[in-house]
Amino acid sequence: MMTWLSNHAGLTGLLFFFLVFCGIAVWAYRPSMKKTLEAHKEIPLRGDEA
Repeated sequence: MMTWLSNHAGLTGLLFFFLVFCGIAVWAYRPSMKKTLEAHKEIPLRGDEA
């Protein structure tokens, strides 16, 4: 198994990071996060409040 992983390290890394990216995207854009995303989208438009 380790020999196969080392011989195909590029493909293994690509698949791993692609799956991690897809998992993060699904987690971030799930319906229960809508309120949080709506609040965060206005952060750059707020003035300095210090």
